[in-house]
Amino acid sequence: MVRLREIPRTAAFAWSPGAGKPILVTGTRAGAVDVDFSDESKLELWDLALDNQQQGLELQPVASISTDARFYDVAWGPPNEDHPRGIIAGALENGSLDLWDAEKLIAGDSDALISQTSKHSGAIKTLEFNPLKPQILATAGAKGELFIYDVNDIANPFRLGNAAARSDDIECLAWNQKVSHILATGGNGGFVTVWDLKTKKASLTLNNNRKAVSSIAWDPNNSTKLLTATPDDNAPVILLWNLRNSNAPERTLQGHESGILSLSWCQQDADILLSSGKDNRTIVWNPSTGERYGELPEVTNWTFLTRFNPHNPNLSATASFDGKITVQTLQNTNPDTTKAAAEKNLNDEDFFRAAQDQPQDAS
Repeated sequence: MVRLREIPRTAAFAWSPGAGKPILVTGTRAGAVDVDFSDESKLELWDLALDNQQQGLELQPVASISTDARFYDVAWGPPNEDHPRGIIAGALENGSLDLWDAEKLIAGDSDALISQTSKHSGAIKTLEFNPLKPQILATAGAKGELFIYDVNDIANPFRLGNAAARSDDIECLAWNQKVSHILATGGNGGFVTVWDLKTKKASLTLNNNRKAVSSIAWDPNNSTKLLTATPDDNAPVILLWNLRNSNAPERTLQGHESGILSLSWCQQDADILLSSGKDNRTIVWNPSTGERYGELPEVTNWTFLTRFNPHNPNLSATASFDGKITVQTLQNTNPDTTKAAAEKNLNDEDFFRAAQDQPQDAS
């Protein structure tokens, strides 16, 4: 595991979506204090310049703009005809969803901001583009508010759930990697809700041992398995759930000494998972067996976000409250792994359709 680059920021971040040279976008993290106590908030782009032998460890931004508020999360959608480098979406603490044209940001154009939308009544804590239908964007946050947008009609999202049913803040969401209309959300209320966009209803609910949920990751290959992370210092565990038998988790991954804040499940190799947390550590796991492959060098403060590069499984980045985002390479820890596809009694679509007909414990 080799450290390649450092970004001197306390920030939420996302990887560029294309298969070209990797770029990171960062947004000044809400709830963090810089070393100079600045209240400034910025959206910045960073070219890792991995092919430049002269480039030092610490990077300088290739683009930087000021924003109205700080970020809880940022996402970068794939290129399309109108936006050749994709759309960057920011989840802001003032409840605004801001969209930017990545190409125009890089070019320094003054009209890079596409839209600002304020449907949320409180902070947006998390957002994600649908990996199978990338024009669809989900946002969630304070008071259990969850909105689904079409970026081509950003002013008219629809809301999932209602205000009375789930008033707890939603801290994390994740789109299913195989079934485009399935979405999972989790938060400080101790439940994970799996939503079906076709019916605009909850498909099923997992009771996360009544512990808050800080991060959710779907199995890249199996549409009915997901992981949840717990930020509770007294029970810092990762739970693997099989939705076909959702009464209890299938496996528990234990290794963190304090609460877990972020998960990233490798899309190219489902036997590699990253987790980071309040113990200042980022651990590399095999989620199928619970084996720990190792961990990244420990830092001096909480590691609150870790993400694999979407195209190169050897690259990952981790953000911490010590004011740095570290980009590192993971050497192949398990190169010869081959996984047979699991036999399924129901196909993916049928499972989620049937799940809604089963009584759910929503207590």
